[in-house]
Amino acid sequence: MKIQTIVAGDFGTDAYIVYDYDGNRCILVDAPFPYDKAIGFIASEGLHPEALLLTHGHFDHIFGIPALLAAYPETEIRINENDMHFLENGAEESLSMASAMSPMMADRIASCAPLMPDGLVAYKERYSMFDIIKTPGHTSGSVCIYSEKEKILFSGDTLFMYGVGRTDLGGNSMELSASLKKLMALPGDTVVLPGHGMSTSIERERKGNPFL
Repeated sequence: MKIQTIVAGDFGTDAYIVYDYDGNRCILVDAPFPYDKAIGFIASEGLHPEALLLTHGHFDHIFGIPALLAAYPETEIRINENDMHFLENGAEESLSMASAMSPMMADRIASCAPLMPDGLVAYKERYSMFDIIKTPGHTSGSVCIYSEKEKILFSGDTLFMYGVGRTDLGGNSMELSASLKKLMALPGDTVVLPGHGMSTSIERERKGNPFL
């Protein structure tokens, strides 16, 4: 399995392309705007996106969806049900995507199926290398995407190198604290690939993260 990191947007949002695990299939993690570099890499490698897995619904992680669907309209989009409102009611939450997509595209995104909603769910039927860990706090529907075999955690905006997600944008500090304890129970050599900034490890964060 290989992972290509794409950094995009004014907030330096990290998007990831997971490939070389089963022919030309790939799985995408988060979709910042602009998404053209990611699409260019997918095309250059001859990859076929199976799904876009969203760690949460904040605008800097979802605004690349229209470009992705324009290029690869069959891509499945997955988001935890508790963050589905970001896709359905973006305008009401000052996160409008109206300028970035047509009404048809908005309907296509809003109709996507959510991730499994509760607990540590083995999402084995389609994406056999990943578990989805429910980690509310940054948002109520935040999730982390974990591969025990590869020792990799896509942590979204829940955990960063020496930092944690903010909770003043609709989050909950008590929920975040519980989610972080859940992540700290993972093996120490697990590589953490966050939604912003550099990669880290669970062990590094256990020892040096001042917010834990």
